[in-house]
Amino acid sequence: MIPHDVILGTLYLSQTGLGVLGNSILLCFFIFTSRKLRPTDQIMSQLTLANFIFLLSTGIPMKIAVFGVKDFLDDTWCKIDFYLQRVSRCLSLCSTCLLSGFQAIVISPVSSPWEGVKARAPKYIISSCIFCWLFSLLIEVGIAIGITGPQRHNTNFTVTVDLIFCTWKEPSSNFVWLTTFRDVFCVALMICTSGYKVILLRKHHQQVQHLHRTSCCPRASPEIRVTGSILLLLSTFVSFYLVNGIFAFCYTYFLHSRSSLINVSTFLVLCFPTISPFLLISRDSQVARACCVPRGRHKPWPPA
Repeated sequence: MIPHDVILGTLYLSQTGLGVLGNSILLCFFIFTSRKLRPTDQIMSQLTLANFIFLLSTGIPMKIAVFGVKDFLDDTWCKIDFYLQRVSRCLSLCSTCLLSGFQAIVISPVSSPWEGVKARAPKYIISSCIFCWLFSLLIEVGIAIGITGPQRHNTNFTVTVDLIFCTWKEPSSNFVWLTTFRDVFCVALMICTSGYKVILLRKHHQQVQHLHRTSCCPRASPEIRVTGSILLLLSTFVSFYLVNGIFAFCYTYFLHSRSSLINVSTFLVLCFPTISPFLLISRDSQVARACCVPRGRHKPWPPA
């Protein structure tokens, strides 16, 4: 085995293991906590589950492939694995978009057009999460049709070697346009709602800034910390999503069997599900305290 394969396999192993650990901690917190979950926690638990599934369905097969194991998945398992990858990635996109939109409604002022929606928004969290699941499951149904096991000597149709261990018949133009519209719509909505939140929080911070100037121990205001969390999570997701999309587009439609591009694309697409749980834990003081403070010392949460 050449050193390049060892380095690449170790990288995937470390990345997948770290991501699974972080998402497992969050999942255990959301499942076993004795507190009533906030509406945002319900969305984040769905995002965490999607990231967990994506890491397992993408990282483990890729690690096995780069370590030199050939043809370890047949047609059926390739269809199942790649379908799980696509569904979990779509669910992650929808959940992040839903989280950004919900937070924008919650922090909107009373005089805003969202006043009537603000009071009812928490009631629709569960139904919105169910819609995300159904949408992700249905939109990716056709993806399994073009997935087969490795067919390195088949030249009857144009194929794309996807993640090295399976092949993918070039998707139809209708499917490409549908998924492209979904991605552009969700990313654009996240950018707009996050920009709206930043503007609102900035205005509120300016109104109370004189109170913080008189403090003997000045600290960053909660609004600034929330703004930083929003920008950090959003910029991380959008950056990795867009850069990976460029690489995926190149090796799908121009360089069908360029394994180096596939490796780079896989590394990038695994970055957000690996990093996001640690961002949520470190930036959300309530979750961090719940993970670190003994059970008997927990204090009730304020409503989100």
